[in-house]
Amino acid sequence: MSLPHPDFALYDNVGRTTEQITAQREARPTADDLHRWAAHDAREFAPSLPTEDAGQSISDWTRHLYRARTAAEVHTVAQEVLGDGHGGLGELHLFLETAAEWCEHNQEPAIAARYRQHAEELSALGDQLAYLGEDHLASTYRHTDRPAPGQPMPAVAMTPAAPTASIRRPAR
Repeated sequence: MSLPHPDFALYDNVGRTTEQITAQREARPTADDLHRWAAHDAREFAPSLPTEDAGQSISDWTRHLYRARTAAEVHTVAQEVLGDGHGGLGELHLFLETAAEWCEHNQEPAIAARYRQHAEELSALGDQLAYLGEDHLASTYRHTDRPAPGQPMPAVAMTPAAPTASIRRPAR
């Protein structure tokens, strides 16, 4: 009977990642395997997807931030991306909710619950980001000691002027 070479496992795992080695020991696929299999199974569906990256529009908005010169301009850009309605954050929330509905419809309630949990976390993050934007504006306009443009100037209390002595002109 021959004994196994003591370095066999080392040589067998040369070039493998830690995830690959662990997955082999646990007899499960790696994340790369799962992604590769999904890409293969979706090969007929994938060409119908938009050709640009999903994050491309966010990258465009980020470029607008680089051009911003004032807090008001930063806030305007941020509102478009993060604000209520159809901003990027709202659309991502809708995407997660739709994924949850798909999972429920396809008898995957545990995965649906996780999508919903992340949608709720995203919603809470959106609230925090809205507060951050408001705090940023409040800080900016507070430091300038002036009201925001378009706001009426506060009325200055005026004290009545002391009556002046009328100057009499000689009658002609």
